[in-house]
Amino acid sequence: MTSFWIMTLALTAFAGDDPPAQAARPAPLDVVAALETALSDAIEKTEASVVAIARDRRENPDETTAIKGRNPLPIRLDARFRSGQDAFLPVVDDFISLDTGSGIVVGDHGEILTTFHVVKGANRLVVRAIGAKQGFDAEILAADPRSDLAVIVPREIPGVPPPALKPIRLGDSSKLRKGSFLIALGNPFNAARDGRPSASWGILSNVSRRIEPSIDERMTRQRQLRHFPTLLQLDAKLNQGMSGGAVVNLKGELVGVTTDGGGTEGFDAAAGYAIPMNALARRVVKTLKQGKEFEYGMLGIGLDVVNGTSRVDNVQPNTPAAMGGVLADDLITQVGDTPVTDADNLVLAVNALPAGTVVKLKIERAGRPVECTVELAKYFTDPASPPIVTNVPPAWRGLRIDYLSTLPNAGFGFERLNVMARGGVAVIDVEPGTPADKAGLKRGQVISRIDDKPIHNPREFREALAKITGTVKLGTDAGDVTIQPK
Repeated sequence: MTSFWIMTLALTAFAGDDPPAQAARPAPLDVVAALETALSDAIEKTEASVVAIARDRRENPDETTAIKGRNPLPIRLDARFRSGQDAFLPVVDDFISLDTGSGIVVGDHGEILTTFHVVKGANRLVVRAIGAKQGFDAEILAADPRSDLAVIVPREIPGVPPPALKPIRLGDSSKLRKGSFLIALGNPFNAARDGRPSASWGILSNVSRRIEPSIDERMTRQRQLRHFPTLLQLDAKLNQGMSGGAVVNLKGELVGVTTDGGGTEGFDAAAGYAIPMNALARRVVKTLKQGKEFEYGMLGIGLDVVNGTSRVDNVQPNTPAAMGGVLADDLITQVGDTPVTDADNLVLAVNALPAGTVVKLKIERAGRPVECTVELAKYFTDPASPPIVTNVPPAWRGLRIDYLSTLPNAGFGFERLNVMARGGVAVIDVEPGTPADKAGLKRGQVISRIDDKPIHNPREFREALAKITGTVKLGTDAGDVTIQPK
């Protein structure tokens, strides 16, 4: 009886409660206004970090000379006297170029990120930004053709303070999803010649897109990362001059760098493509800001190019794969912690690791799982578009070496693997007047032994010489060479 009354009271109390009120639906205009505010706030937060770049290539369009420390262009100063810190500013206001691009401030010392193809062949680079009182000359600090990224810096002029530039905050493109709202900022048709970038916005249409190689790129087998499934596809149209511009999210973070490709045959001319600011790109940017070359890993194998799988077609002696125990007909299924499903995924997984990295490969061999441990070599670059580096490692007795895979004019594909099969390291530079020069070493030679000890890569070369202070005998493809101490 007692339980009956308790249940009755509970039901009565529940029946007496007011039904829960429905939340008021926001007015459509309020929703649109909120989105408009978010877009405007993101633009306001980031536009001062986006600059316009003008390139001059009149002297020699095939040679890049606007490089920090190697720029032969004389500094032109305004002869008109100006008081204070503006005295004798460089003359740039009269500089007009129809060859333009965009850039993004990414460092506290004025480092500006752009694309390699924006600065390639530059004799002079002029930058205009919101924070600078006028345009200023810039020079290339480092540039990487494979990622199509470059970093430039304001040209240092004695007595003239550097321009005031605001760096952007780097984001993570791996957190983006299809449909994410994105903003593109840049210099379309040189409209930002006044330093104020133009903005467009839209959604992320797709991820992991590729640009098909041109006929020349197919002939030389030179493929940039944009020829693999790496790019972000935007529904915002990117016009001429937007290359090197910023793609930002609504938080005002840089998640991509705009690149060309929308006009490539077979692609939507109204689409925009961007280099994703993922873990690999952030490492590239960090390296280029130091003026150094970014090195991509390489296994040194031939793949089943007909079917596009990650099955090994060819393994040459002395390559990282051969020395690690990889065999022809192996199917590579994982590189370190990264699963591999096809040839493109394999190349990207290996490229993402620096040269010299020791990594485990998971392999399917005759239906059985196998593990191989390899030490990666260095991926080669196109001799016609070499990386630009201003911070080079110190030479040993005037000699600089690198992986055999970097030998210029070594051909492509199996031709380069045949070169690597010889074993040793490549001579990439010999400083005049040094012991290496006096010994007769030349750029392009191959060193395979140090005091009769075989070497296969730069690590072994450095380790073999670490404790040697006297005369050293090097075995080369041109015969033995004796190098004296300094």
